Amino acid sequence: MVDAAYAQAQLPTPAPPHWRSCLDLSARAQWRLYQEHPWLAATMNLTRPLLAPNGMRHIEWALAALEGLGLDAGARMHAAVSLFGFVRGCAVDLAAEQEAGHASGVTSDQWMQVQEARMAALLSDGTFPAFTTARTDPGLDLSAESLFTFGLDRHLDGLAALIAAAGDQSNFGETSSAVVNLQRDW
Repeated sequence: MVDAAYAQAQLPTPAPPHWRSCLDLSARAQWRLYQEHPWLAATMNLTRPLLAPNGMRHIEWALAALEGLGLDAGARMHAAVSLFGFVRGCAVDLAAEQEAGHASGVTSDQWMQVQEARMAALLSDGTFPAFTTARTDPGLDLSAESLFTFGLDRHLDGLAALIAAAGDQSNFGETSSAVVNLQRDW
């Protein structure tokens, strides 16, 4: 059943020419798959993976996108698996949210509106000043989609820095040395 679900997440041939586009495309395909099949995220495990050929296509896609960028095989595998672990982590709540919505008949937005009085009481005494300030941002969107997109972009930014450090052999500053040491530990 897991493999059949992953078969629905098609990756284009040929792949986009840039590693970031490939990883972004694959992560978003996986995210859409988890939205269509909320049960799927809970079946996946990073340390005891299900060997589903259609799921492995996503890891293969990511590993191929990262080849030739200065990362060793261990770093490429960690980059691919941690990216899909991030997507899975975001998706784990989808099933619970769907179940809560069906059971209560209340959407997540409606639930948050009902919680507003409790939130105001928690914030009224100044115990959480940073949270209170951040919460007042008029553009604040904490939807699952917004959190996923923000996190995916930051994850890919981090991989870009890792790739840049791995490719810049003339600059073994603090960050580059940390990257080299982490790669040796893998």
